[in-house]
Amino acid sequence: MDRTTHIEHLRADSAALVAAQRAEPAAPAWVGLGWDRTELLAHTANVHGWARAQIQAGTERRVRFSDLAPAPTGAELPRWFEDGVLELAQLLSEMDVDATWPTWAGPQPGTFFPRRMAQETAVHRWDVAPGPIDAALAVDGIGELLDLFVPRLPVDRLAGVTGTIHLHATDIDGEWLVRFHDGAVAVERAHAKGDVALRGGAGDLLLWAWNRALVDDRFEVFGDPALLETWRTTVVF
Repeated sequence: MDRTTHIEHLRADSAALVAAQRAEPAAPAWVGLGWDRTELLAHTANVHGWARAQIQAGTERRVRFSDLAPAPTGAELPRWFEDGVLELAQLLSEMDVDATWPTWAGPQPGTFFPRRMAQETAVHRWDVAPGPIDAALAVDGIGELLDLFVPRLPVDRLAGVTGTIHLHATDIDGEWLVRFHDGAVAVERAHAKGDVALRGGAGDLLLWAWNRALVDDRFEVFGDPALLETWRTTVVF
């Protein structure tokens, strides 16, 4: 997925997120977060603010979340969020994506930023306004989760976890084999037999991977489902 498409998704999901917050500021977001819509909007605003600050700081200095003032918490939050999205989209469109940038995930190519901002916002939009997630964006998001987040899980959390999960999107090209072996994780994008296979629409697979969807009638399961439950209790961020 290219930078322009990531930015388009960022804009659209940001608009839906702030609209949901304006409609019912105190309504609960997805229950697993323990936040209401305003708290979730503030969180997303702070993530966007970090990205803006890092891009503005350039490639030589890492900006930490603790360096930044938080988003406002009052009535000015929605407008602050919207203004920030406009600035973020502009910065993302102009930044050097070929350079190596400092991030919380270590040095990353500049493409990290448009992708991360689009994915962060898409999932949090769903948290307040559940609805379909674009299939291509979902495949991109599953890839990001497997490549960027899962390898950073604490080794001790994965101790004793051994087996393979095959994820298979049924509405778009997207297949992965995730191999766990006592603290280590390897990911291969391929059609391959796993100890368990989970098949479903890409958007539902993304939500499952982020522990926002249960294994229900949206999915087909082949093999031993115990490893899917291990994911639910282990792959938590």
